[in-house]
Amino acid sequence: MALAGTARAAPGSDPAAIHAALAEQKRPDLDDTLKNARGFPVFSARAAHLDSEALREAAAGEDAPAAARAEDCLRATALLCEVIESLSRAARAHVLEHGTPERDDDWPLLQVELLLPAPWPPAAREHAQAQARAAAAWPETRLRLRPHEARDALASDSLLRQLALEPASAARAPLRLVAAADSYIDAQVVQDWEADGTLVGNATPQGRVPGEAAAGLLLDLDQAAPDAAVAPAGAFALALSPMAHRATAADARGAASEPMLAELTTRFLEQHQRRADDIRALVSDADHRGSRPLEAAGLASTLFTTLDPNQDCLAVGIACGYTGAAAHLLTLAVAAEACAQAEAPVLAVMTQDPALRTLALLSPSPSA
Repeated sequence: MALAGTARAAPGSDPAAIHAALAEQKRPDLDDTLKNARGFPVFSARAAHLDSEALREAAAGEDAPAAARAEDCLRATALLCEVIESLSRAARAHVLEHGTPERDDDWPLLQVELLLPAPWPPAAREHAQAQARAAAAWPETRLRLRPHEARDALASDSLLRQLALEPASAARAPLRLVAAADSYIDAQVVQDWEADGTLVGNATPQGRVPGEAAAGLLLDLDQAAPDAAVAPAGAFALALSPMAHRATAADARGAASEPMLAELTTRFLEQHQRRADDIRALVSDADHRGSRPLEAAGLASTLFTTLDPNQDCLAVGIACGYTGAAAHLLTLAVAAEACAQAEAPVLAVMTQDPALRTLALLSPSPSA
């Protein structure tokens, strides 16, 4: 059971703002501070409230390691700390609904499951971990932090599956804050992508748009138990589908939607005793690259014909750009917002991996 979700990205500093931007069909703008080799600005999905220079000055004042002062690491860490603070406060409010602990040691354990990009230097990851711990609004003695390296687009999906199977024990922390962050708003990243031919441009229209995001979910692992207490308002059930494999990689020339996605969706909904008409929104992580937008649109036109293609079928990557390690949780956070607004089930579709496809069904908690 998820108690809360939140996110930060270019379109807004909470899931409601991001959801609204997606519904308004907003797109990334040209970024005057990020330029290609010819000196022209490139498109980016930059979180406007972050000031890179101010972040550098703060990092210098804290004597942060050089690796942690790279612009992409600084910006991702700043977004991450905002998410950690927000969700830890949500966890705090959840605890206080049942009374105020008299001492720090009376607070339940809160375990932060932190996903950061595997390519980051170890010093940058360690600095981000320390900053995340400091941002948590939780007694230090009752806070655990477990780092994870995000090696692919579905790293957080794999982690959520792992947590769902974790056996109950006296030492286990039921409250889990799962968070991820990533940023590609960095001149060096733009230079590297352009050299590799992976930066969006006139000659490479299928290239990536640099983006950045942090997102997370607050989970109560005990809420899945048969004798679980009544879930709070705003909580939602999260179910993950099996994975399916595309026959053709999403970025291959001529790649298109494939029947396997509709087949996976049909089986998944049947498994959870849902009809297609029960689904009130379709939220994908798709951006403009390869078959991804075609897959989400094809699924909607095949199974979810009653949904408004503009208001109910949202593609997170179109507005948020390429967000790497954060894309999966960002999509879930936006889907959770759609679920709360509709007060009905929502389906999230994950397409960032070149071949693997998976779904998530978000449903309002029957106890909420």
